Amino acid sequence: MSKPESLQLQFLLGRIQVLSDQHWHLFTSARQAMDDHAWVGGGAARSFAHKLDQNDAALHAELRKALQLVRDELNRR
Repeated sequence: MSKPESLQLQFLLGRIQVLSDQHWHLFTSARQAMDDHAWVGGGAARSFAHKLDQNDAALHAELRKALQLVRDELNRR
């Protein structure tokens, strides 16, 4: 497989940035509702909140990683 051209990488970088912008706060509204006590409390809610926080952090890390990988490749050219 050949290396992607710079134009393809620019397009990919833009697409990843759009996806990042669209999905960065994917878990925010659910977490805010929990913080505002819109949900019933208890152990299940705390466990779910913890998983939301973990998934939010993982999503952010993967989006940052994807952006950085493409930026690094563009900088090598």
